Amino acid sequence: MGGNASPSGEPLPPTLTLPPKGGGDRSKRSRVKHAFTVGITTFVLFQLALNVALDTSRPEWRDPEYGHRLKLVRAVPRPLVVVLGSSRPQMGLSPSDLGIDGFTVFNHSQAGCGPVQEVLTLNRLLADGVTPDFVLVEVLSPVLTGNAPAEKLLKPLTLSYADLGRVEPYCDNPVSLREEWAKTRILPVYSHRLGLLNHIDPRAVPWEHRTDFMSRDMDRHGWLPYPFARISDEKRASGTAAARSQYAGYFADFRVADRPRQAYRDLLATCRARKIPVAFFVMPESDTFRGWYPPAARDGVAAYLAELRHDAPVFDARDWLPAETWYADGHHLMRPGAEAFSRRFGAECVGPWLKEAAR
Repeated sequence: MGGNASPSGEPLPPTLTLPPKGGGDRSKRSRVKHAFTVGITTFVLFQLALNVALDTSRPEWRDPEYGHRLKLVRAVPRPLVVVLGSSRPQMGLSPSDLGIDGFTVFNHSQAGCGPVQEVLTLNRLLADGVTPDFVLVEVLSPVLTGNAPAEKLLKPLTLSYADLGRVEPYCDNPVSLREEWAKTRILPVYSHRLGLLNHIDPRAVPWEHRTDFMSRDMDRHGWLPYPFARISDEKRASGTAAARSQYAGYFADFRVADRPRQAYRDLLATCRARKIPVAFFVMPESDTFRGWYPPAARDGVAAYLAELRHDAPVFDARDWLPAETWYADGHHLMRPGAEAFSRRFGAECVGPWLKEAAR
């Protein structure tokens, strides 16, 4: 075994070669370091991939109301009429009850959507390859007096990177909006966890944060009706009181603010450049709700609607359904009210406008 021999000539037993002292520990540390590096790299790449998905293929994870409707509107036939507005038309305008043949009306309204977000929604649709043939824009009268900047109106969590540039003209401090948005994208698996869970397993999400009902209850034309056809007088009274508290500040010292004016000017300019006919409309309100407008506010709304009529048709349906029982709270129509309003709106306003505009 190697030819080694003792002084007496006897062969020596074979010798073992031992690894250097501490070599096993270094090998183990190397494997741990490698596994850690792979894990961190995988996690970072997953965050990057998730950020890309939020901005491209999965907008419903960051903005369910827009994202779910985007999937539906891409599948409807043309010519396409897109409705932009707040929760009022979202619940109160039923495209299938308009009774209009030869056109597809799609309700792309979103809760809390005012002039700035209506412009944002239109620009999002255009960027996402959906160019409407006609656009119907709700004028939510009370919020015309609001002049809050986009960084106060919009949730950074719901915005894509491209949206930041789209809303910058309506910001006081666009840098702060970008900073808040960036914080949501450092660890999107955490900041967007509710949107992801609503997609994976809605039952794991607290009830107040559930959004799966949008894809479940929304019809194929984007209408998301009020969940109950009837409510008790007590519930209606409570809802009406909450609405008055919410809107009371808008009615005092009413005057149309600069940002709503700018937003509608920009929306009209975008549609004019794309040769898209536009019409504005005002949703019904109950006698009680309309009674909250002081005379100056009523006059201010009327004057601004007259101003808009210089550029586009305006359909004013504020007094169409005066009875409280049509509403959940004086301004959100329940299903029977939505169907009644939509039938009249289609016959008297939308249908004639589309035929004239199509010519």
